[in-house]
Amino acid sequence: MLYEDRTTVLDIRTPAGLDALYDIWVESPHDVLVDMPAGGSDATAKMASGGNAEGMIELYGLLEAIDAKAVLLFVIDQSREVLAALRDELEALSAHRPDWIVVRNHYQERPFTLFEESQSKQTLLNIGGEVLDMGRLDPSLVEFLGKNDCNLNTIQTRDDAKFLHKLRAKGALREWITALTSVGLLQGSADDE
Repeated sequence: MLYEDRTTVLDIRTPAGLDALYDIWVESPHDVLVDMPAGGSDATAKMASGGNAEGMIELYGLLEAIDAKAVLLFVIDQSREVLAALRDELEALSAHRPDWIVVRNHYQERPFTLFEESQSKQTLLNIGGEVLDMGRLDPSLVEFLGKNDCNLNTIQTRDDAKFLHKLRAKGALREWITALTSVGLLQGSADDE
């Protein structure tokens, strides 16, 4: 999780981790970016539970109380499993009125036929959701990022990274910033990096 230029790691699979997450949302005067793991549906189910128990919350009530909004960025690939997870999340959080952005990850060179023909896409568009595309990255760049625990931004400071990898990472980051800015998630432009 990134907030106030700090990174915090929480185990949102536990009630204490979820409560810590809610506390940060309440206390931070800034935007908070939460990167939930694949399969984070258990956590979002607890956010939509309306419960009073530890780790549970009624998300819309919390956001309304702190005058905030949730924007859910959901990354998909071409698999059926991901579409099922998207469908479940759209349904679980429908009463909480978050803004939705679905990102088609072009990791594989295949069309998104299942998504394009799905009821989930129609539901997403009906509630004002956006669809963005994350371009395909050079597989050797993806491998380097994964092996060295770095990202499109931090690779620039790595002495062991190839110049071509740095150049492609910078281009991908510029495209990503432009896409996020186009749907109102970021202020400024890709040239502000």
